Amino acid sequence: MYHIAPTALPVNLRQLTAKLLHQNAGASIYLVGGAVRDILLKRSTKDFDLVATGIAGPKLERWLKRHGQVVLVGKTFGVYKFIPQHWSLEEIDIALPRLDHSLKSGRYRDVKITTSSKLKIEDDLIRRDFTINALALNLDNFELIDVVGSQNDLTKKLIRTVGSPRLRFREDFSRLLRGLRFALQLNFKFESKTWSATKSLATKAVTAKLNNSWLIPREIIAREFLKSLTAQPMDAVKLWDKAGLIARLLPEVNAMKGVPQAKIWHSEGDVFKHSVMALNAFTSNQWQKFFPRQLPKLSVLLGILLHDIGKPLTLQTPTTHKVKHIATPEHDTKGAQLVPKIIARLKLTSYVAPDGDKIDADMVEWLVAKHLLLVHGQVANFKPSTLYKYFYQKADWGLALQQVIFADSWATRPADGHRLFDRLLALRKRLKNLQPLLSNKGDLKLLLNGNEVMKLLKLKPGPEVGKILKILTEAQLTKQITTKAEAKKLLQRLL
Repeated sequence: MYHIAPTALPVNLRQLTAKLLHQNAGASIYLVGGAVRDILLKRSTKDFDLVATGIAGPKLERWLKRHGQVVLVGKTFGVYKFIPQHWSLEEIDIALPRLDHSLKSGRYRDVKITTSSKLKIEDDLIRRDFTINALALNLDNFELIDVVGSQNDLTKKLIRTVGSPRLRFREDFSRLLRGLRFALQLNFKFESKTWSATKSLATKAVTAKLNNSWLIPREIIAREFLKSLTAQPMDAVKLWDKAGLIARLLPEVNAMKGVPQAKIWHSEGDVFKHSVMALNAFTSNQWQKFFPRQLPKLSVLLGILLHDIGKPLTLQTPTTHKVKHIATPEHDTKGAQLVPKIIARLKLTSYVAPDGDKIDADMVEWLVAKHLLLVHGQVANFKPSTLYKYFYQKADWGLALQQVIFADSWATRPADGHRLFDRLLALRKRLKNLQPLLSNKGDLKLLLNGNEVMKLLKLKPGPEVGKILKILTEAQLTKQITTKAEAKKLLQRLL
């Protein structure tokens, strides 16, 4: 028998379950699923799922209500969402053991549930998706229960379904996507039969409908894809591509395959290879120098993946267009036009990460549209107001743009081996020179606001006011004016 030290669990959780067992003779309670897996892998976890046997549902519900807040949103599936008193972590799922009777449609959660306090924990475990999630820890004696070889697969770092992969996936096709995500989060490989079933069923899983509804809701696809992208950005795209899912879900990204680039700038390969490579930029030493202790947010990752999706639409070659080098004019603007459709189609804004991060559709579109900002113009020639507009007016957007530009530059490998960080270094120097004129938050407080401008110049609201404010911003950032009086004199000269 294998046991886990009680100290692997939070003290208040151990106290709570000990009290439940003491006050309910004949009951047993188990920690199940991902939390057990993570304890064995020495990964931190805040998500605790419990299964209670030997205690009837109504009695369990009454006990839980006396010891915390019970949310019954999961009651249909025999699950109580429980927030114990003095509990600061995520809500706990407490369930009765259950059997799932799949209706064989493959639709997400299209199952008939049988719950019973008389079922054994082993019955509950064999219905689960993957062996690595089919573990239970008895919270009375802390004995580990493994009925499907879970520990062996954890040791070998394998993703394997419980039972037949095809049957398990056909019960709920979203399990395919969970498997991909687990492989990336845990850095595991697929067991051969599980991978074979994943590849053969993936296309159907994400494209099939029943009664005009997707078998896998787009929100579930968004969640699993973005979780995968967060775990290992570059490898996520590669793995989802090997499963055939990039072609089906992101045809705009798939279209970058085979699109050539001028080798003088892009010795790394075609547009797809460049874009996927760019997702790995944050692992470089150079990233740490530019963005110490920072990881890219979801919108940045998506912006990096999509930054060149306009290239297939704008490709010009020496053979077909009589140009000197391969070119893709206006691929930034053409690509940006595709972004809202992609985000809406896959409902990518529906997912909210545990830290609150989520896709900002407007930001991603802007990042793709502006990723060539330092290519289109010389940094030395940028007006201070231009720098302020792009990098300080919305500081989080400005930082995101720098990160996308960095990733694009990092994945651009000129034939001469020279790395293209010069423009970004020049930008950083210019931005540093602006900082003394700004607040700690990066804001520029104008010496005169819009209302004051309209009053002084007797103007009505309109574009003219905006133009004048832009002139004031430029003058203030270049230190031509430093006081309200000087700002008023400048306005008088504009009359």
